Amino acid sequence: MLTSYRFFTDLSSTVRYRLAILSRTVLAIFGGYLFAALSTASLSLALPLPRPQAVLAATQLSFALYCALVIWAFAAASARRAWLVTAALCAAPGAHLLLNGALS
Repeated sequence: MLTSYRFFTDLSSTVRYRLAILSRTVLAIFGGYLFAALSTASLSLALPLPRPQAVLAATQLSFALYCALVIWAFAAASARRAWLVTAALCAAPGAHLLLNGALS
């Protein structure tokens, strides 16, 4: 444990910067996709429209949500904060889907 801590503290600033960019890129791609997918499924159930129109509206909105999360991943003050905010954002539609029994 102590060895791995020393490894991260001994890294040069360039390496730490590149790891932070890599972390934000992974978050933007995969975290954004997860958030958009969960939001689409959740909104499809929640919108008071006929099912095909609700799915279409939720899908169209998901493109804007994905774009917003990608921008947020690189605009956040730190990579850790970006990951925590994304996890919190994914928790809301995830909980909605769990409560409606859509994920079981």
